[in-house]
Amino acid sequence: MAEKVKLEVFTAEPPCPGCSKLLELADRMKDEYGEELQVVKHIGPCDEFERYELTVVPAVVVAEKIRLMGVCPSEKTIKAALWEAGL
Repeated sequence: MAEKVKLEVFTAEPPCPGCSKLLELADRMKDEYGEELQVVKHIGPCDEFERYELTVVPAVVVAEKIRLMGVCPSEKTIKAALWEAGL
């Protein structure tokens, strides 16, 4: 079986409106892609935030590549990033 694609979302604590929307989108992507997708939610400060050198939230990382920072992406944008990562 192929390796899962990893979708990481970074949000503030408490989540801003854009962060809340991103968390909902992450759940929707997990429902749609199932076992092929690993979703990791980073809510609030964490080591990964520094590891990726992120500067703002919301942020999206797909397959360890920063895809978006500072805005909540559309569902279409997340799906395009997942497609580029092999899903």
